[in-house]
Amino acid sequence: MIEAVIFDMDGVLIDSVPSTYRVKSKVLNEDYDIDITLVPDPHGEAHKGGSLLTLIAAVKEYNGMGIDKGTFIPKVVAGIYQDLQDRGVKADPDLVKFLEELKANGIPIAVATSATRESTENKLRILGIKDFFRIIITTDDITEHKPHPESYILAMERLRALPAKSFVFEDSAQGIEAGRAAGAKVIGVTNYNSDKTSLHGTALNIDSWTQMNYQKLLSLLM
Repeated sequence: MIEAVIFDMDGVLIDSVPSTYRVKSKVLNEDYDIDITLVPDPHGEAHKGGSLLTLIAAVKEYNGMGIDKGTFIPKVVAGIYQDLQDRGVKADPDLVKFLEELKANGIPIAVATSATRESTENKLRILGIKDFFRIIITTDDITEHKPHPESYILAMERLRALPAKSFVFEDSAQGIEAGRAAGAKVIGVTNYNSDKTSLHGTALNIDSWTQMNYQKLLSLLM
């Protein structure tokens, strides 16, 4: 029996990585005169993933500038929401079908993301899928960010799920590392990930939600 299915947000449930990168780049450039491409990313993903706090810390390490998170984060979150709306981003119908199938089979579903609570709520509102998720874990709920497994461990604890009977859907190397460290089986999602070669250590990789259903997930527990 599957006890939990946990989804990363950006790049898994929503094609938001381009919007997020574009807005982060713009705010850093216009407000702080910083070229994001020159800031080393500790995760080696060119700042296409990771939390905004990680980016702030990377800037501090890069040039010593202390960016006020109380100013920077709300501006970026608002910018991402507007950019996603302008792009007309919608939920993938095949993803919605899969979520409906999980719900029909009584499988607890959660989100575990490095995004802020506000940003996550914005994206779920745009997609219209919030009601599927019993638990939503964001950067506001944790102290350690991916690749640390805290977010996934917390999600499984709140769902009262055994890691060995839980699945994580991820699109990044650091997310996969976090899911595996939490003890869950990880499915790599490459729908929106241009660097498909970076997803190692997964139980399965998919590049379309048409390739995933409840029975296939169940078979991976066997």
